[in-house]
Amino acid sequence: MSRRSFIKGAAILSAASLAAKALSAVFKIPLDRWFIGPEGIAVYQNAYNIYNWLLAVAATGIPLAVSNMVADSGEDEAAEIRSSAMWLVTALCAVAAVGLFVFAKPLAVWIAGGGSGQAALSIRVMSVGVLFLGVGSAYKGYFQGRGDMTPSAVSQVADSLLKACVGLAICAMLVPKGIETAAAGAMSGVAAGSAVGAAILVIMGKRRIKVYRRPSLNRAKKIAAFAIPVTLGASGFSCMMLVDNFTVQKILVSSGCSVSAATELFGHLTRAFMIYNLPATLIAAVTVSVAPACAEAARQGGEAQMRENVNSASAMLSLVSAPCLFGCLFFSDEILRFLYGGEVHGDVLVFVGALMLLIPFTQVISGILQATGSVWPPIAALGATMAVKLTLNYVLTPRMGVSGAALASVIAYLLCAAVLARLFRLRMGFGLRAGAFAPPLLAAAFAGLAGRAVYALTDGGSLGFLVGAGVMALVYAALMLAVGLVVKKQRK
Repeated sequence: MSRRSFIKGAAILSAASLAAKALSAVFKIPLDRWFIGPEGIAVYQNAYNIYNWLLAVAATGIPLAVSNMVADSGEDEAAEIRSSAMWLVTALCAVAAVGLFVFAKPLAVWIAGGGSGQAALSIRVMSVGVLFLGVGSAYKGYFQGRGDMTPSAVSQVADSLLKACVGLAICAMLVPKGIETAAAGAMSGVAAGSAVGAAILVIMGKRRIKVYRRPSLNRAKKIAAFAIPVTLGASGFSCMMLVDNFTVQKILVSSGCSVSAATELFGHLTRAFMIYNLPATLIAAVTVSVAPACAEAARQGGEAQMRENVNSASAMLSLVSAPCLFGCLFFSDEILRFLYGGEVHGDVLVFVGALMLLIPFTQVISGILQATGSVWPPIAALGATMAVKLTLNYVLTPRMGVSGAALASVIAYLLCAAVLARLFRLRMGFGLRAGAFAPPLLAAAFAGLAGRAVYALTDGGSLGFLVGAGVMALVYAALMLAVGLVVKKQRK
């Protein structure tokens, strides 16, 4: 896959991801602000974090593994890979769905650290959506391995559209019945979106795919062996959210908070991570596109092409992450107040801003390492990261509240990034180019200072924030454009 094809594929998925996240914001921000509040959004998120991890496995990890296998296969072999993967993932998702439905109540009580298990109904509704995750997974991997990102993009946007429309409508009708029921109503949108997204992939598959083969048990075993490490690598952020999901509220309750207060505080942590989703989604599109491109370059011995793909991915990563990082640093309280109103915990968003660079960096590097044959070292690094994160949660959360959980994530991922950068140099024989990261970071820092200075001249409030953020965006765009023009002149 050429650099041009890789960038085109990343652009298609990035555009779809932007649309999907805009729809997600249309869903979650009103859901939180006007319907169920921070406590209700925590109940919803207790179920959704489990779904999100399964989504990372079935809709990110498995397709990434399949796409790497399909990228260098003939049509007959690719067709067998697709059918075997669909059989495998659908069976796993069915088992997971049944288990979640049956054990929803004790799981919800355990997550909350006691109480009545408000998230149980949301978990049961969510389990219906899990059934459909595996259906489209194999099709996504097949299309992405062939360099065709359009079906995945269309499915993603349709999924988000249904989630927003159905979730908000049903939640609004159920608000009078209480937070528990309203949160489950919101979760019904997730189930509807999952079903429609899978259906679209199947329909587009029938129109585009001409070769069909029966599933093979041996092929399914090979896919599983290949997919397990790739899936673990792709689910890093989801694993971190699960660690928080299963520990933060319990730690807060054991430190003296009531179950209700702990749930509400977890809702404030959830708010910050909702904002994190924008750069994370865009970088996921880069990972999906760059991994098969690097795998193909490695097979063909194209070191120059490999360097070019890696440098392009690094530049795209930093271009998106840098302004998000400094935006959260300079406008943390203002962002949360503008989106949600009421009480804010801006210090949490400051830490999450740092993760907007660290986590995408580790995801891209892990994806490249695994695609080029270094499968298990990134998984070992991720495992160590989760162990550090879990330990620090118990150390920092009792002292700092939910801010401690966010800081624990930053420390854990700093260590992970350092380890992966070293592994990358040892594996590839060359390091990441600092020039890809420095200009966006410096430009974003200067733009953030300019935006904050302008904000200080206003009367504050929503209008002042929009003016300051707008100035930051304009200054950043101007600086990056200037840097791009200078680079072009030097190349000429």
